[in-house]
Amino acid sequence: MSDPDKIPPFIELGIIDSHAHLMQEYFKDSLDEVIERTFARKVVQMVNPAVIVNNAEELLELCQKNPNIYMALGQHPHEAKDWTDNDASKLNEKLSHEKIVAVGECGLDFFYNHSEREVQLNVFREQIKLGKKHNKPVVVHWRDAWKDCLDILKEETDSHLRGVFHCFTGGPELLPEIEALDFYVSFSGILTYKTAKDIQEAAKLVKKDRMLVETDCPYLAPIPMRGKQNEPSFVWWTAQKLADLRGMTLEETALAASENTRRLFNLPGV
Repeated sequence: MSDPDKIPPFIELGIIDSHAHLMQEYFKDSLDEVIERTFARKVVQMVNPAVIVNNAEELLELCQKNPNIYMALGQHPHEAKDWTDNDASKLNEKLSHEKIVAVGECGLDFFYNHSEREVQLNVFREQIKLGKKHNKPVVVHWRDAWKDCLDILKEETDSHLRGVFHCFTGGPELLPEIEALDFYVSFSGILTYKTAKDIQEAAKLVKKDRMLVETDCPYLAPIPMRGKQNEPSFVWWTAQKLADLRGMTLEETALAASENTRRLFNLPGV
């Protein structure tokens, strides 16, 4: 794949971007164009997580206009400081909507600490509980907070807890604990970076039925698109890198990642 406009015939089956941020805030006047280009390049479905619960209306409107776009709803740890009882009530209400397939993104970020740690811990736990209540998976963001994140998930583990560690940036040593939770692992464009050796080693070892691919756009564009604004159509580059690392074909990788995404989020076929 040397040109994103040229899709090889064997990947006509398509792929899913399991985590994109398609919002006017990021794409302004280009959003419709980006979505059209994404579907033209055989990204057949997308999951579009919120950053704050108040993103619900904008993201739902986008889902209603585009049948193959779904969303997650939650409060990013950076914004945990703004979480209120009204947010909890709104999330509880909205999670019954058929196009809202997960809670998130939510989690812990002790690198930036835009919200106090104790606040992050409490808001993360609240969202996990709502996910379990509605039988929806959680989309987990974690940075410099692995032990605390894992401790909460272990404490909340029951038959209703499921989810994904999105934009995975860990190494192989984390995989046994992830497997114990039976969570999925999603790889972003970071996987393609030369410095991402630990992530690449982990990508070789993740179970085939638990791996996803994502863009996390508009950030983290994969090589060779680095330096451009990331968009869902670029997910193919991450899938190609994952395929190369695992000794699989791109077709096999796209099929497995898409099947896993549909299973986790209970998405229909296309």
